[in-house]
Amino acid sequence: DEALLRQHVARAIVAVRAFAERSASIEWNRAAIAALIKQVLAEHGLKMPQLAVPLRVAVTGRTQTPSIDAVLEVFGRDVVLRRLETALQRAGAAH
Repeated sequence: DEALLRQHVARAIVAVRAFAERSASIEWNRAAIAALIKQVLAEHGLKMPQLAVPLRVAVTGRTQTPSIDAVLEVFGRDVVLRRLETALQRAGAAH
């Protein structure tokens, strides 16, 4: 849904992009994903929902899911990175 993407992903483009770029170099497990999310939140001065909701929308198309780190782990790195890149492009943040 384009409106959902624009509403949530566009607001947090810089943080979503930072998460996507760093995701390629971490171990793909729940603990490492959670640590990366916390690092990106701290660097961008955001609260969890400000990054978790855009990640959920980009990866699942929904604003609510179980814990975002668990969801991302289950989807797998390749799927997550592909969907994040697509969402960023559609939200106007293509590299």
